[in-house]
Amino acid sequence: MENLELTAHIEYGYYEYDPDTIDPEEQARIELGPYYEPPATRSFRRKRVARKRRRWRQARVIITMAWLLLYIPFFAAWGISGQRPLDLIIRHLSAGWLIGFALLHTLIVIVAWGWPWWREQRERRRRLAKLRAARTREQLLQLTPSEFEEWTGELFRRHGYQVTNTPDIADHGIDLIVRKDGEYGIVQCKRYRGTVGEPVVRDLFGVLIHERADRGYLVTTANISRQARLWARGKPIELIDGERLVQLAAD
Repeated sequence: MENLELTAHIEYGYYEYDPDTIDPEEQARIELGPYYEPPATRSFRRKRVARKRRRWRQARVIITMAWLLLYIPFFAAWGISGQRPLDLIIRHLSAGWLIGFALLHTLIVIVAWGWPWWREQRERRRRLAKLRAARTREQLLQLTPSEFEEWTGELFRRHGYQVTNTPDIADHGIDLIVRKDGEYGIVQCKRYRGTVGEPVVRDLFGVLIHERADRGYLVTTANISRQARLWARGKPIELIDGERLVQLAAD
């Protein structure tokens, strides 16, 4: 096979392939290595995560509603009688274990809402620090695929775009939706080491037509083959390879 391109080094060695003939899904498997998930597995995992988050939100709402139903009457009585809520609680909950239960319930409500928020903020600060530090191609390759998508979204925002991350369950080949000056664009992000070929660009163009978007963007840390660039010529597709990506990040 001629014109082979050297690609990602994964744990069991180097792979060579022709970027202009390889199936995009097979290329993703090679390039992403341990981060790769088959489409069916990826969809199942995302649905499972979404269900888990939904159940956790429902549990928090139920705990909070129970707290409100139990203790709002005391605050209402406070407003009517002028007595302090603590005095009312002590009067109606004379047993010490009932008072302990009330305090424990209140603590559970606080933790149920406060702990996820604190954990999310901590993770967000850590992630933002990592994203802001990424400036070179090698640093970008140290990001996970989802972090690279987030990094790309921030790059578009810096250049005046409104950016929307696609839903977790089904993105239909779209990683980001961008809008600027009334133009609707879709973005595919490829955190690859090797070369992106014509099949990936063809897939992006198909999604662009299906979504009736004005423009498509292929953003990658890899190189883009000459054949892919020729195929995209004259089409509303902008190709951003690793070299240009680093230049845009430095602006």
